[in-house]
Amino acid sequence: MNIIQELTEKYSGKYSEDLTKSVNSPIGKYIYQPKNGIIEVDGTKISINLNEVSGAMPVTEPFRITLHLDKTHETELTVFPKDLWNTFLDIILPKRRAFIPKPILKQFWFGGNIDLLKQLASDKIFTENIINERIYIKTGNKPTNRIVLTPEFGIKDINQFEKFVSVLKRIENKIKTAHNNV
Repeated sequence: MNIIQELTEKYSGKYSEDLTKSVNSPIGKYIYQPKNGIIEVDGTKISINLNEVSGAMPVTEPFRITLHLDKTHETELTVFPKDLWNTFLDIILPKRRAFIPKPILKQFWFGGNIDLLKQLASDKIFTENIINERIYIKTGNKPTNRIVLTPEFGIKDINQFEKFVSVLKRIENKIKTAHNNV
């Protein structure tokens, strides 16, 4: 049983997977099988998607955990592991993100709605749950009705998944309390 099936069983959700598709390419056989799960956590719809690839291309698209907001909100958020360019920007513009705790700022780049960023930076549970993780978080373009978290190295177990859901729920709470509905 794969992790998405385990999660949908635990949360009494819906699981689906497409039929396995295979394609012959110049470098070998390419096998593709999308898997999806939809669950509800504390009244919020969450979908988990994985486009599994094997064969000649032993690469898998990462898991995408999507929290679906109950309505459209006028906000924007991007969080991703910091690269060399963003580290350089923090050196030349140190006050740009001074409100973000140093351990988190060392590891992640934050962009988007500044009020939302300040609320998240002061949220101890949020910061504890993202530290030492390689995750990407994005709300999409304004206005948005979803928050997507993509773990770079997949989901190890149900505990890690629940930690990621906690991160998404913290963001959802901050977005909802900002009263910036469209």
